[in-house]
Amino acid sequence: MTQPHSYSWLPNALTLARCGLAVWVGWLIYTYPALSFWPFLAFVGVALTDFLDGFAARRLNAVSAFGAFLDPIADKLLVGISLAALTITRDGLLALAIPTLVIVVRDFTATGLRLMPEVEMPVSQLAKWKTAIEMLGIGALLLANALFSAALWVVGLVLVWIAAALAVYTLGLYVGALIANQNDRASN
Repeated sequence: MTQPHSYSWLPNALTLARCGLAVWVGWLIYTYPALSFWPFLAFVGVALTDFLDGFAARRLNAVSAFGAFLDPIADKLLVGISLAALTITRDGLLALAIPTLVIVVRDFTATGLRLMPEVEMPVSQLAKWKTAIEMLGIGALLLANALFSAALWVVGLVLVWIAAALAVYTLGLYVGALIANQNDRASN
């Protein structure tokens, strides 16, 4: 077994930074709602830490239970805060507010279930795809704001709606697996 590298703290530090920087990204989106690249650049930079922390954890042999728990929470904060800020800057536009609400409620529910000690709910591959689609959709919406591009806005909105559909579907899978697991425990 290899020993952890002396920089084994780095992946968790990146994940913690993403949690805090999610608020900064939301502030930028709210402060610069249009014709500015700052919200887009900040969002992309912070989103990239999701890939960096995972890469660093594997490369430095620093995969931890804390990191595995915190990483999806950091993603949910970045996505939820960014979508909420975008929705506010569009005066609650229903076409954006509805998928935002679906995604945020799903993420709070999934996180709440994961916090229950008797529930074991690893992140599914489909949920990872959902997060990637959310990030692409938000990035497209922010770039559309910067470029004042209606076509790119529609692309971003479609991606956010696809992510919302996947959010509902993956939560259904999690709840179904949880119910089946509880039934198995009850029958044993």
